[in-house]
Parts: sequence; structure tokens; C-alpha cells
Amino acid sequence: MSTPQIHAAVLHGVGQTPRYELFPAPAAGDGEAVVAVTAAALKPADRLMAEGVHYAPAAFPHVVGLDGVGRLVDGTRVAFFGPQRPYGGMAEQALVRDGGWFPVSDGVDDVTAAALLNPGMAAWKTVVWEGELAAGQTVLVLGATGASGRIATRLAKRHGARVIAAGRNRRILDQLVADGADAAVSVDRPHDELAAAVAAEGPYDLIVDYLWGAPAEAVFAALMRGDRRPGDAARRIRYVLVGMTAGEVAGLPAMALRKAPVQLIGSGTGGRVPPADAAAAFAALLQQAAAGELLLNTEAVPLADVAETWARTDSDRRIVFVP
Repeated sequence: MSTPQIHAAVLHGVGQTPRYELFPAPAAGDGEAVVAVTAAALKPADRLMAEGVHYAPAAFPHVVGLDGVGRLVDGTRVAFFGPQRPYGGMAEQALVRDGGWFPVSDGVDDVTAAALLNPGMAAWKTVVWEGELAAGQTVLVLGATGASGRIATRLAKRHGARVIAAGRNRRILDQLVADGADAAVSVDRPHDELAAAVAAEGPYDLIVDYLWGAPAEAVFAALMRGDRRPGDAARRIRYVLVGMTAGEVAGLPAMALRKAPVQLIGSGTGGRVPPADAAAAFAALLQQAAAGELLLNTEAVPLADVAETWARTDSDRRIVFVP
């Protein structure tokens, strides 16, 4: 008897481009479930995985895709995450551990839900859970023009903060201001100019950084020159590092941490959020998307076109593969 097979985006080695081909179909064991995948977004983390930088596969061949949206055997629509290796989300079927999903409510289509899952939850985790944002605080979102940065900006405003959006795409920065951000800062400028522009909008309570590299160096320079508010000597600035799209290394003067003072936090695989809190947060994000409060520019692409589409890096559009 032949082994059942599925179509999937299969990676055969670190640094290679996934190929659309047949792969053995998953079979659920104890504590596992098979999801019939309907949509899976292409994210920076997926590319980092394929490059061996983040969530790197231990063996090949391996199906790419860290999450997705689909249906359980009983028809329940779910957004799943952390598929069981070697299965990933970019396939006709994925294998997940029991409970490794959030329910997907009516009012949001599969492509939108898949596009929202990773950047939306990353933004919520950074701003609300790790950032401990409170109404009346001032937030700098460094990298606000990316998908997660845009959501982080809107979430911070929704929580009553004063929000400064910083990024490269001027059109998106202008849109964020039109949607409620209090100010925008372009990071495409010399170090000293950027530091001055960031300092002028401070002081800050929370900094959410998707860029790192040279923009982060300018932000730390701004924090060193910025004045604290009266009575704020004991209040720390929470600096949450989420991404590194502007560079993996940033020079960090010791006095930047001591003078401001800054509490530097890395947001990544650690700091697990209780499942009930995470599920409630995703449900709220879906409600906001259904109400038009969170808008993501998506592009549905057939999974068969994964090899031709993989290298695209249009930050203004979230590619979602549809099996």
C-alpha cells in the first residue's frame, strides 16, 4: 500500500528555497491533531528558519511555515502554531499538538486570520504582556511600518498611550498618524539627526524595537541626551527588542543603560504567555480586524508558487499561501 502524501513547501537544506512537492501526509499520534490547512502567511521568521537563524530545522527534508489557519477533523476553524516537526504550516495538512491553536471566530476570512496571527500576537505580547503598557505612557515603536509594528502602534493607542511611530516608509508613517499615532519619525537620516528627532518626542516609558542595528544606536544616543521628567529618577524605560531587520548588531554605550535608565528585554521564544490570556488576546485582535480597526494589506498566493514568491520582501503586503 502506498503512503498517503500531501503537497507542501519543502526545505531540503539550510539557506535553500523551499520547493512545492509531495511529502508524506501526517498521522496524529497521542496528544496530536491533523489540521487541514487553508492559509499560511509568509513571515520574516519563516525566512530566518530556512536560513538556519531562528527555529532552525534539525533535519531535512522539512516543511516550512511556523503557523497557519485551517480546520480540525470536526470542522472547527483554528489558527495553529508550532507545528510538530518535520511538518510546517505551508502544506495541505499540518500536525500540531492538542491545544496548539486558537479558535477563529466568524467575521474574518482565513487569509486575514493567517496574516494577523504572527504579527498581531507578537505586537500584543510586546506591548501589553512584556511592555506592561499603561494609559498615559509614551511609546516609541521603532519599525512601525512593518506588519507587527503597525499593529503595535494601534494597540498602544487603543490602550491610551501617546505613540511615536518610527520607520522608513513615509506613506505608511503618514497613514499611522492619520489613524491616531501622535507623531512620526523617519529613520532614514544620519545618526545625529535621528537621535535628535527621537529625543525631541520623548521622554519614553516603553520602546518597541523591530529594527535594531543603526536605528537602535541612534535611539540609545537619544535616551542619553533626553531629560527625564521631574520625579522620574526611579522610573525605568522598558526597551523590548523584537526584531533585527536593520542589523543583528548594535553598539550600546554603557551609560545609555545607566543614565536613562533602561531595562532591556528580548522578546522571542521565552516568556510564555498563559494559553487563556493568549487566546483572549487573539480573539480581541480578530474582533478588531472584523470591525476594520486593524487593517493588513494581504496577498493570497497559491502554495504552488512558493519558490517564485519566497524571496519577495514587500513590507507593505503580507503574502499568504493558500494550498
